Amino acid sequence: MSTALEIAVSEAPGEVPVAVMRVSGDLDSKSHSQLETQAGDLITAGKNRIVLDLGAITFMGSAGLRAMHGIANRLKTLGGGGQLKLVKPSDAATRVMKTLGFDQFFDIHASVDEAVASFRRR
Repeated sequence: MSTALEIAVSEAPGEVPVAVMRVSGDLDSKSHSQLETQAGDLITAGKNRIVLDLGAITFMGSAGLRAMHGIANRLKTLGGGGQLKLVKPSDAATRVMKTLGFDQFFDIHASVDEAVASFRRR
């Protein structure tokens, strides 16, 4: 049985503004568009630094990885330091990312504070 995807968005204080998306549940072919839409809304609103907290992901499929890859690429094309960073992926998310080599593509941090601090003014 799948667990509904839930996304909580907040702003983290730091050297530069950072949007934090805490994602829980299943990130798969049924739910990836929810992540893409919410991240897209943030990007449209001018948020070009996003942290995805994946600690509560219960299942991740390839569609979830494609969604994260698409968000990362969209942020990179904006310039101005736009970037997606991941935080403490769950075992389920880590397994899929390592199997497909995505752990080498993403900037992964142990905590939200660490990820936020890694963003610098340009």
